Amino acid sequence: MQQTIQSFQDSYQTWGYLLLFVYCMGSGYVGIVVAGILSSLGSMDIGISIIVAFLGNTFGSSILAFLGRYQKNEILKYFAKHRRKVALVHIWMKKYGVWLILFNKYIYGIKTIVPIAIGVSKYKMGQFLILNAIACLIWAFLIGMVSFFASEFVKKIFSYIADKPYLMPIIFLILLGIVWILLKKISKRGFN
Repeated sequence: MQQTIQSFQDSYQTWGYLLLFVYCMGSGYVGIVVAGILSSLGSMDIGISIIVAFLGNTFGSSILAFLGRYQKNEILKYFAKHRRKVALVHIWMKKYGVWLILFNKYIYGIKTIVPIAIGVSKYKMGQFLILNAIACLIWAFLIGMVSFFASEFVKKIFSYIADKPYLMPIIFLILLGIVWILLKKISKRGFN
């Protein structure tokens, strides 16, 4: 059993970085968050994880921009259902410019459309690649470090709770109550 666990950890350390690179090509948060958590557990290295996530995200966004630039007709057919989002991104590019490129990594639903819209537009590709690399570095560092230190905090909380088993049902009930209240407010807002 111990050999199986050690084999899994060794293979994850080998293949985990490749999986992280591929997942971050699609601008996914989960990959870098999981890498940060595994780094806090000692299964991965946070520095290497941040570099791999940065490279994957930069590569993925750059490919999307180049596809938008050089395969415009084919890529727009693929995004036919998202024409409103592409138009909205064009409006945001005129309004916010550089700030949109730097902060698009954090806006769910358009983070993959921004590079395509920039590729389709007449925006300078060199300027986009530089700003995109800066945005990807900030994204990987910020999300990686937050997940690394947040998992350390959660581990401390669980080690404290493990000594006091009566706290777990109380915390569960409090969280359940919070979720119930939020769902109730959301459902009321949705029907009004």
